[in-house]
Amino acid sequence: MTILEFFKTVHPSVLAAKIIFRYLVEHYPTLKISDIAETTSGGTPSRGMPEYYNGNIPWIKSGELKDGLIKTCDEYISELGLKNSSAKLFPKGTLLVAMYGANIGKTGVLDFDAATNQAVCAIFPKVEISRDYLFWYFKQQRIDFIAIGKGGAQPNISQTVINNASIVVPKPEVQKKIVSFLERIEIGEAIDYNFFIPEVLKDVETIYKYKKSYVELSESFSHQLNLLSNLNQAILQEAVQGKLVPQDPNDEPASELIKRIKAEKTKSGKKEKPLPPIQPEEIPFEIPENWVWCRLGEICTKVTDGFHHTPKKLSEGKIYISATHIRDSGIKWDECLFISEIDHNDLYKKASPQKGEILITNRGAGCGTPVIIDIDDEFSFQNAALIGFNQELICNKYLFYFILKSRSEIMESFVNGGLQPMLSNVVLSTIPIPLPPLSEQKRIVAAIEKQFALTQQLKEKVLANQQSTEQLLKALLHQAFEVREVKEVNS
Repeated sequence: MTILEFFKTVHPSVLAAKIIFRYLVEHYPTLKISDIAETTSGGTPSRGMPEYYNGNIPWIKSGELKDGLIKTCDEYISELGLKNSSAKLFPKGTLLVAMYGANIGKTGVLDFDAATNQAVCAIFPKVEISRDYLFWYFKQQRIDFIAIGKGGAQPNISQTVINNASIVVPKPEVQKKIVSFLERIEIGEAIDYNFFIPEVLKDVETIYKYKKSYVELSESFSHQLNLLSNLNQAILQEAVQGKLVPQDPNDEPASELIKRIKAEKTKSGKKEKPLPPIQPEEIPFEIPENWVWCRLGEICTKVTDGFHHTPKKLSEGKIYISATHIRDSGIKWDECLFISEIDHNDLYKKASPQKGEILITNRGAGCGTPVIIDIDDEFSFQNAALIGFNQELICNKYLFYFILKSRSEIMESFVNGGLQPMLSNVVLSTIPIPLPPLSEQKRIVAAIEKQFALTQQLKEKVLANQQSTEQLLKALLHQAFEVREVKEVNS
């Protein structure tokens, strides 16, 4: 975690704590945590022993430490589980520090007796030191623990790292003043300018202002980006309602286009199950006279999907992608995987994805995200639907923009719920679509892309301003948190 990331994610009170504890370390003799406290960790009872779980002993894991009082827990173990594992029962009021994973360095204070897993370190002071003072120390120390712990598959620190951390232990009345000063900031009260360390007040005030200004600027940048996103959505809405470009009476009506599409499909000899006619209640808005409402399946030559199982991945072979490779920006071919030719051929015979056709993620959080296939190479896929069509009769970009515009409606009205959202081929085929004449489809796409180019320019300006702000802030933060070389003085 960089200083900038630390600044962006923590409360101003934690930033103030960082300044105060830095000042103490620079001006007073330091001790190690091992000098002033005992540390220990917990354990995990065997998951293979059901009788070790669902008891009456709260069992805290590192993800449950949220820099505050721990009042609830997700899991319980039994007396048998406690006895037959490294887990230990810690008393109410114990200070805990997370040692593994995304929560590394997070703190918590038990509001009840509880055991923990091995990813949690318990701190037991052995000198006269306030628990609240220690709590604030560990909150501001998190950035240092993260810096030490990064590098592995998941960041982690050990009890040794915690024990070797430097700390100043002032007199109890001084600890109390520091805690009180920080708690005032935490609850949103003004900075106490009568604080006994006047040397830190200027830095605290400066960092407080930085944080306030950053929050305001961040909200402004987010608002601007949200407005641009809404503008793009409004452009797409106008486009599919026939309001973005004027209609040309010389265009072949969409009703004739549909006839040609159906005639081409009949020539192929492929039998299709008739789709139900569109009902009046399914039509969300009016369209121009030379447009028609139809179902997606009526204009597609195929609506299919990919693997229903996960093929074995290889270091080389045939290109394979899944839903994770389908992004708003396109298909991440540079991150693609590889499978055997046998596995590839099984799917390719079924789906045969072609350049210009459209993939739509049909499972998971990104369900409904469309991309246009932009390579000629053969590939196979999973967790996506494929829609193919005669690209001489349907403009693929118009179809893409319609799906992009309708993604939220598709998710709301057509996607099956459950643990993982799913868009079936049958449902995809029945989605109503407003179909313009082919020439107008192309004019619509040109108008959309012209408008999107302008909104993209505005977005880039906002992002550039945001980046400049963060670069300036980064420089200011390095100056505010710089390590000064000073002589230690006796307390």
